[in-house]
Amino acid sequence: MDKLQAGKPLAVGNFTLVPIEHFIMHTGKGRTGCWLAAHKEPYAIIICGTHGIRAFNLEAKEVSLEHLAQAIPDLGAILAPIAH
Repeated sequence: MDKLQAGKPLAVGNFTLVPIEHFIMHTGKGRTGCWLAAHKEPYAIIICGTHGIRAFNLEAKEVSLEHLAQAIPDLGAILAPIAH
């Protein structure tokens, strides 16, 4: 499994930050049993403030919110209550 997901929103002053995480999970089965390995790594940050909503990747380049919304189906529902 390899997907993007939104982390828990964090209010900081007049802004709300929503971390976007890259979640990766691998499983396997062998003669001696099964295994599972998973990890999360940062992918982007969404900043919600008085000037709108913007997203940036780890290189501080702007990321399309439409691209993130396509990859994370519940992103609209997460952003709706915190959008200023």
